[in-house]
Amino acid sequence: MNGRKTGTGFICIAICITILLSGLTAQQNVAIQSLPDPHRDHITPYFEKDETVGSTYLARNWLKGVAELWNHRRIPETDHPLLFNFDKINNVLYTIDREDKIRFYPSDSILSFNLIEDNSVFSFEKVAWINDNFFLMPVVKSDMGYSLYKRLFTKFLQADYSSEGYYTKGRKFDEYVDYYEYYVAYPGNSQFRKLYLKEKDIRKALKEESKLADDFFSIHDNEISEQSLIGIIQFINDKKYPD
Repeated sequence: MNGRKTGTGFICIAICITILLSGLTAQQNVAIQSLPDPHRDHITPYFEKDETVGSTYLARNWLKGVAELWNHRRIPETDHPLLFNFDKINNVLYTIDREDKIRFYPSDSILSFNLIEDNSVFSFEKVAWINDNFFLMPVVKSDMGYSLYKRLFTKFLQADYSSEGYYTKGRKFDEYVDYYEYYVAYPGNSQFRKLYLKEKDIRKALKEESKLADDFFSIHDNEISEQSLIGIIQFINDKKYPD
């Protein structure tokens, strides 16, 4: 049995969501201006701001998706189609129906949800044995080998431009910056370790696989990134848990 379960599952999710919500395509491109802006009340600076970079929301428009609530009820229901968006800072899932009625679901009311933007599927789920107070995004899932999850954070950086006449500093725009922390789940899915994109973190998390880690880094001598972290997890799973 192969240790990895990545692309195929996400493709199936995308197909199911697309079929379920095909009736809302026209509404999908409506901008989310009606959703709350958590930073709209900030004091207006003395300089003219440029356009904000990024967003507190996962996407600029409403997205197709599905969610499983705390009581295992799934939305949308067949006779009540919905579109979704996710507030990344406050961890709140929003929905809108055909009558433009908006509802919100805080993180403690949701077990998992999947949202589709273009050809990308964004999956969020509670992994109780890691922490059921926040969502994780599955990156590599394995029944037998190592799994990898990441946690999304979004930080608001307020414009801080200043001019002293002969020089300027700072930014004229507010910015929402995304960053991640990662969780390696060990075989058996009962233990885990949090890590960041540093080689020493990865080696420490995978100290039981030091020989395979050496083999991987000898072949892939490049900057540490999410892709290289995925690569080493898949490399170890392929070596230890082949078909």
